[in-house]
Amino acid sequence: MSQAHAPVLHAEVLAALEIKPQGRYVDGTYGRGGHAHSILLALGDEGRIIVMDRDPQAIADAQETMGSDRRVTIIQDDYANMRAQIAELDLLEQIDGILLDLGVSSPQLDDAARGFSFQLNGPLDMRMNPGQGESAAEWLAHADEAEIARVLWEYGEERHSRRIAKQIVERRRSGKIEGNSNRSSTCLKRYWIF
Repeated sequence: MSQAHAPVLHAEVLAALEIKPQGRYVDGTYGRGGHAHSILLALGDEGRIIVMDRDPQAIADAQETMGSDRRVTIIQDDYANMRAQIAELDLLEQIDGILLDLGVSSPQLDDAARGFSFQLNGPLDMRMNPGQGESAAEWLAHADEAEIARVLWEYGEERHSRRIAKQIVERRRSGKIEGNSNRSSTCLKRYWIF
C-alpha cells in the first residue's frame, strides 16, 4: 500500500525536532509517513511516536508499515483532537515534539476517487475522511448561492466567487453535481479549493 513518498522539507523538519533516542513525538498528519518513518528510525528502544490522521487510507498505510512496532501508537482522528488523544494515553507532559504537515498529500491528489484531482475525473467528494460529513457534491446540492460564493471567497480566495456560485446554481438546476464524467464537476473542481 505504501508508495514512495518524499515529504516536504524533510531534513529541515528532522533538524528542527532535534530527535532524542528516548523522546516522545507526535506526527499529527501522518499522510504516507515520510516524516514519521524517519522519526522512528532515529528513536531508540525507549522512544515513542504517536501518529494521527483522519484519512482512513493513511491509517491503513500506518498500520501496514508501522503497526507491528511497539514504539508506535496509531490513532485515526483529526489533529484538532490531539490534546485529548495524548491525554488519554497519559502522555501530556511527556511530548518532546509535534509535527503537522498541513495540506493535501500527493496520494490524495493522485486518487481520482477522492475528488481532489484536477486531472482525473472522479466523484466530487473532497473530504479528508470520506466516512465523515458531506461530500462536496452533497453540499453543493443544497447550499444557496450566497453560501457557495462565501466559501469560494473565504477558503479559495477566488475573486470570481459570485460569478462561479451563480454558474453552479444554474448548472445544478439542469442536473445533479456529482463527478465522474459530469463535465460541470470537472469545471467546479477548478474552483473548489480548501
